[in-house]
Amino acid sequence: MGKELIIKDLVKKAKIMIAAGVLILLILGSYSLLEIIKGNYSSLVLLCALGAVIGIVCIVIGIMGIISPEKSFAVRSNPEIFDMAEEHFSNIRFKNDYVVLSDRMISAASDPASVSYMDEVFWVYVEKQKTNLVTTGKELIFDTARGIHRINIISIAMEDVENNIIRYFAEHCPNAAIGYSADNMVYRDKMKAQWKQSHK
Repeated sequence: MGKELIIKDLVKKAKIMIAAGVLILLILGSYSLLEIIKGNYSSLVLLCALGAVIGIVCIVIGIMGIISPEKSFAVRSNPEIFDMAEEHFSNIRFKNDYVVLSDRMISAASDPASVSYMDEVFWVYVEKQKTNLVTTGKELIFDTARGIHRINIISIAMEDVENNIIRYFAEHCPNAAIGYSADNMVYRDKMKAQWKQSHK
């Protein structure tokens, strides 16, 4: 069950990458090709041609993601991910729109591949992106021994909902430092170094 969820999500993301690559290729590729045919080799045209090449790369990566999702970065960076997911998603004891909890693990509800052992979550904080002082992005970051994961919370209207999400991590992840600070960053680095040492 868990493995199928992750593969399904990886294939979905690969399809999105292909769609984005095709769109980039059609827009930038057609524009740059027409301009080059006209003899226009300006910096803008060459930049658009480079963008079209990036679109092709996105398409190739997306196709590879559909053909071999087991070889994706998420799987290669955590070879235990399928076993973890099988245990996690067959033993759910709490789930809402943002997090999924099992006896030993936690994950973002929108990203099955974010499954992490609770005691391997080392740092939790909220990251905001602002444009002209207006918040345009807002994510809860949980930094773990095996990678960094994100929960999109920009759509949350009530502050208590955001606080509840943070509380899930504070209550269930015994080694997690909560909040963005230089001290917590140092703590995260120390915990990751200890984890790597113990898993050699």
